[in-house]
Amino acid sequence: MSLGQPIKEKYYDRIDIAQLAISILVFFLSLSFAAFVGLAGLGMGFSNYDTTAYIDPTMLIVLGLTAVVFMVISAVSVVTTIQEITGHAGAGSLRNRKGLAWFIAGTLLVFGLAALATSASLEVYAPVLAVLAVPGVAIPIFWLLWYGNRGQTRITPKRDSGILVFTVGVSTPFIILVEFLLMIFLVLMLFAGLFNNPQFRELFTAILNDPTQLQTDPQRWLSEIMAVISLPKMLGWVVLSAAGMMPLVEELIKTLGVWLLKVRNPNPAESYRAGLICGAGFALFEGLLSVSSLRLTSMGFADWAMIILGRFGGSLLHIFAGGIIGLAIGKFWLNRRIGSLLLAYLGAWLLHAAWNILAILGGINPLIGESQAQPILPYVGLGVLVLGMVFGFARLEKIARKAENLSIASNRLEG
Repeated sequence: MSLGQPIKEKYYDRIDIAQLAISILVFFLSLSFAAFVGLAGLGMGFSNYDTTAYIDPTMLIVLGLTAVVFMVISAVSVVTTIQEITGHAGAGSLRNRKGLAWFIAGTLLVFGLAALATSASLEVYAPVLAVLAVPGVAIPIFWLLWYGNRGQTRITPKRDSGILVFTVGVSTPFIILVEFLLMIFLVLMLFAGLFNNPQFRELFTAILNDPTQLQTDPQRWLSEIMAVISLPKMLGWVVLSAAGMMPLVEELIKTLGVWLLKVRNPNPAESYRAGLICGAGFALFEGLLSVSSLRLTSMGFADWAMIILGRFGGSLLHIFAGGIIGLAIGKFWLNRRIGSLLLAYLGAWLLHAAWNILAILGGINPLIGESQAQPILPYVGLGVLVLGMVFGFARLEKIARKAENLSIASNRLEG
């Protein structure tokens, strides 16, 4: 290069390259999954809506649309990152101030179309409920993101889409893997404890020697096994797993995307926003996949509406907890006080654990409750928890807005 040649300015760094690579990978994985679901649907034949089918066609519809949603998110990240790398990234545009109006309009449209669809035949309303389930889950999540960041005047699509892609493509699958390994460990520990019981050991040996007994009289064997396994012990294992270890894993790993922003020297308000996006990505992944597991061909509008409304509470939980941790990480980078960061993780874990315990009790109480009022109590607790999170979320947003001017260094890049 000659001395007179101007030096070309570099608009990107290794984080941009990593974002581009991950986004392209997630895009093609989502595309491949969508193609696989499409081929599976063609193989089944969407004209058959027999509720006894092993795979409900509506499950494939939701899975296919979930893949499309992830494709769109990763495509936005790819395009905006390429613009950043090539030096053509534009300034962030003004944020839409009508988020609440769009949320109300979108929600009313989704529920209105779902109510109208259920007046049609099964072949019509089941696919419509499956299609509407996707915006029914996604609209509240993106509105909660808008609500948590309504104090910011500008958007950063590259950074936001990159964190979202990292969460749905890396953090959440890693969480699922860790939780799967933990479940195997807990099951092995449970069986190890049960084998100390001679009666269970005899039952297990009898089934192992002649597995056909489970086919001839499965009800008798199940009742005998359940007689050996005490209900309090089973509840203890369920609570340990779903309300203890799983929330801990999720809250520790869910906000990994926030830590990656350290090279950008973000202020606490920016790390708070990144935490919200991490929570939103996890909520989107969990919400869409949980809806895809439902058999909508055997479900009416009321049941569908209750499930979609119930997902709002779960989405609020994940986004609120992500914001708590994200803000604490930003303040930790500022003042290096590890105690506040640990308290944030502890608070998010306890909140998540309380939610899971109440949800578990809500599902179990109708089976073991002796009074009619007892099964309602966990749902009352969940309602109180949702109200508390709504007020806490509003308070957290104000705290983050005040922390926007606290910065350890000026940011070089927006993404």
